[in-house]
Amino acid sequence: MNKVPYIQSENSLTIFWEGKPYTLRKDHPNFHNAKKAILDGEYDRLGDLVDIAKSVEDFVEGDIEVKDEVVYYKGHRLHGVVVDKLIEMLRAGAKDSAPIVNFITRLQANPSANSVAELYTFLGYKSLPTTPEGLCLGYKGVQGDYWSSTGNADTIVVQGQTNERHQILNEVGATIEVARRCVDDNKDNHCSFGLHVGSYDYANDWAGESGRLLVVEFDPADAVSVPTDCDFQKLRVSKYRVVSDITDTRKELNKPVYEANKPIYGSDDDINFDEDEEDENDWVDQGECDDEECDVEKSDLPWGYNYLGDDTEKSDLAQDELDLNNQSNHDLDE
Repeated sequence: MNKVPYIQSENSLTIFWEGKPYTLRKDHPNFHNAKKAILDGEYDRLGDLVDIAKSVEDFVEGDIEVKDEVVYYKGHRLHGVVVDKLIEMLRAGAKDSAPIVNFITRLQANPSANSVAELYTFLGYKSLPTTPEGLCLGYKGVQGDYWSSTGNADTIVVQGQTNERHQILNEVGATIEVARRCVDDNKDNHCSFGLHVGSYDYANDWAGESGRLLVVEFDPADAVSVPTDCDFQKLRVSKYRVVSDITDTRKELNKPVYEANKPIYGSDDDINFDEDEEDENDWVDQGECDDEECDVEKSDLPWGYNYLGDDTEKSDLAQDELDLNNQSNHDLDE
C-alpha cells in the first residue's frame, strides 16, 4: 500500500485516510497502535485503526449528534462532564451508548441550567449508574418502617402517601413527587427542603443499623440542586421511584457510567471536611437533613438529637421534645 500522509505531534496524530483527515489524540485507545503502524510502514492497518474515529465523527442517535468530536442536541452545542464522557466512550469504541445518550436527552428537559451543572457533580462523586433509559440510580436511607425520618406541612406532595406528621412512605415500587417549587434550588442552603437522594455511603450512614437502605431511580429532568456540604454526596429532586430495598445485602451498585471526578463548581461558603475536627455527636455528622426534606437549623433541634438512633435514650427524649415543638413549627420537612 502507498504511504499514507500524516501529521504527528507529541499529543496527537492526524492521518489522511481516503482523502479525509482523522485525528487521534494521545488518550485515544488506538493512538500508540497507529504510531507503530506508521513507523513499521504497515499503512494498510491504519484503516481499521481510524474506524473508531469515524464512528465518533459520524455518530447520530435521536436528537444527539456528534460532529468533529462536538456534541449537539437538536443543532445546539452541548458542554460538560457528561458530554466529555460520551466522546470518551465513542473513542473507545463503545457499542452501546444508549444509556448516556438517553441521559443527555432527558437532561435537556431540566428547566434549570444550575441544576444541570450540579447534577454532573453529584453523579461524579461515587460513579452513580444510569439505566438504559437514561434514568439515574441513587440511594436513600429511611426509617425501619419505610417512613421518611421527618416531614414538612408546607410541602405539596403530588404523589405518595403521607401521615399526620407529614412524613412520606417509601415502600418499594412507590413513586414520590412534590411540587418543584417545594424543593430548595440554592446549593448553599445545606439543610433545607426537598426530596433527597444520596450516594451509597451517605444514605447507608443515614439509614443506620435500624433503618432501611433503598435504591431509588430519578429522571435527570427532576434534579434540582446539590448542596455543597457533605462533599457533594446528596441531591435534591422533585420526584423519584423506589426501586428496591437493599438493607439485607447493603451492596453498592457496580455498573457506573460516570467516573469519579472533582466538584465542578465552588461554594460561597468556606466548608471544612476534616472529619477529625468534627465532634462524634455533631448533628451534621449524624445525617445532615438528608431524608426527604428538612428546613431546620441546628439551633432548632434539641441538643444531642441523633437521627441515626445510636443513643436510644437520648434520641427518645429529644424526639418527645421535637414532637412538642412540631405543634407550632411547620418548617420541618421529610
